[in-house]
Amino acid sequence: MTFDGAKLDHGHKLMRNVGFLGDRTMVNGTLDPYATVQDELVRLRLLNASTARVYTFGFDDGRAFRQIASDGGLLEAPHTTSRLRLSPGERAEIVIRMQPGERRILRSHPLDAGLDFWNQRFGGGDDSFDVMQLRAAPTLRPSAELPGALVASALPTGEDPSRSRFFELKMSGINGRKMDMSRVDETVTRGTTETWTLRNDDGMPHNFHVHDVQFRILEINGAAPPPPLRGPKDTVFVPSGSTVRIALRFDGPADPDTPYMYHCHLLYHEDKGMMGQFVVVDPGRPAAAPKPPPTSGSHQH
Repeated sequence: MTFDGAKLDHGHKLMRNVGFLGDRTMVNGTLDPYATVQDELVRLRLLNASTARVYTFGFDDGRAFRQIASDGGLLEAPHTTSRLRLSPGERAEIVIRMQPGERRILRSHPLDAGLDFWNQRFGGGDDSFDVMQLRAAPTLRPSAELPGALVASALPTGEDPSRSRFFELKMSGINGRKMDMSRVDETVTRGTTETWTLRNDDGMPHNFHVHDVQFRILEINGAAPPPPLRGPKDTVFVPSGSTVRIALRFDGPADPDTPYMYHCHLLYHEDKGMMGQFVVVDPGRPAAAPKPPPTSGSHQH
């Protein structure tokens, strides 16, 4: 079966800054999905796999649910909320308590991110639509309450970083440079902790995704992040006019020949060049010269 991509993912095509928004949404490849629930507590693992849309998840009756994890794992404690925002590439895990026989709808609500009129309207921020339905069986297996504490954080605190870096996010490129596969933009030393500052004054929403690591969000516009953003992250939403500061520790294997990427996870922006490369090297080692991309007409397996 084939699908016309223009019919997928609610929204508008004209005057867009975020990229293409269609008018249908799929969950796990299914249109108009539902799931049969057999237990009182249901754990949902949410991934925003859309190319452009920012979702504000909540339920049709406005009930509270518990967020227990973010992109890279468990929070330190469950967080009770009725709304959860995920930009492209972000993940979260939530737990909802169901009653026997009831039906509840997971919905995307309008986006509250301080966007101007044009970005709000034509970036899909005013849209509200159903995502999937939960159908509880007539009898449900009992579920214990969630524990008050989950997993102690092992994320870097950002104290005494070995280096700080600044990234200006613009559609024209990061720090004024479009992606170039023949260029390494940053060189990081294995075993060190760094702080990166992300700034968006581009007049449109962006987000920032880093390969290789899970980071801690230290500040958003100078304030501590809210509970949903205090867990391990590799992607963070950065609306225009925002500054986000993160702490990263590079403990993975060092390889001067193989770069990692950082980029905006809105596909339209990434394709326009909002991406850079960094390598992780052992102390005292330089980055290798990147291998040139294949020339036109070449063929590789």
